[in-house]
Amino acid sequence: MVQTVAIADPSSNGEVAVQFLSELKAFNALQFLGLIGSVLSLVTALFSSVPRQATWYNFFISWIVFCISYLLLFFAGHAYGGEPELYLCIAQSSLTYAASPFAASCCLALVIQLYLNIQATLNGKFIRGKRYMRIVLLITPYIIFISVMIESLASKMSFATNVKFSSVSYCSLENHLPGRITAALVIILIVPMLVLNLLIYLSFRKHRSFLQEGNYTSMFVRVSAFTLCGLISVIVGLFFFLRAFIGGGDSNQGLVELDIILAMAPVSAVVIFGTHKDLLNAWLFWRNQTPIAKKVENPVPPLSNVHIEYEVVIE
Repeated sequence: MVQTVAIADPSSNGEVAVQFLSELKAFNALQFLGLIGSVLSLVTALFSSVPRQATWYNFFISWIVFCISYLLLFFAGHAYGGEPELYLCIAQSSLTYAASPFAASCCLALVIQLYLNIQATLNGKFIRGKRYMRIVLLITPYIIFISVMIESLASKMSFATNVKFSSVSYCSLENHLPGRITAALVIILIVPMLVLNLLIYLSFRKHRSFLQEGNYTSMFVRVSAFTLCGLISVIVGLFFFLRAFIGGGDSNQGLVELDIILAMAPVSAVVIFGTHKDLLNAWLFWRNQTPIAKKVENPVPPLSNVHIEYEVVIE
């Protein structure tokens, strides 16, 4: 989820593409998987009978933007060679710098919404200022996205001649400032995610009776997987953040491998959050549903039978 600051000269891009052809194909394949999975999850959820918070939809919108940003040169025919037009390179680099904090902020908004829903359910109280909180959670990621794009474009206006084609088939700047800002923002956004996931885990430990419900297996698997992915993102983000200040030293091979790891982020998002039972059942329409499969989950059941999930809606 962190923009790499590694740069490759456009004139040598063909050699880089040949040297890392298999890695480039893997990188683009992962981005395609993330894009297709995110679109399918989003569209399927729109037709699902299970209501979801708007932050859930924002979450997948951010990954669609993320994947398209990194695949822009692929769509333009410059994935494995050739020098892209300056305007195309500027557009992609601006998008990739902004896409990472956009996705991270949407993730944070989703976890904040989950935490607030759980606390409201456990305490039996409504969320004060719920409407305003919802608006803040929805628009803040877009404010961050637009702000980073403007900052990135401003940097390009000053350093237009330094726009280069990177070794992993996307454009970035020789000027390290946008990369530093992106890396710092992602780290700042991921840390509270980890804290909130820990608080959620402690809340469930404190209310062990909820664990008697079979529905909570899915909840704990998703939270645990999400926390693990967040921890990995922090480690990778710290690496890029420090590298942006230190100024290099790693080979192109190491950067290519790290970028492949980062390309796994949207795929992980789809696997973790796009596999709710109602979404999977929608794609198994040819099967005769059992009475259990037909049962529609009430997003806010009575406290004794509460089923807290990422799509819980508190009205």
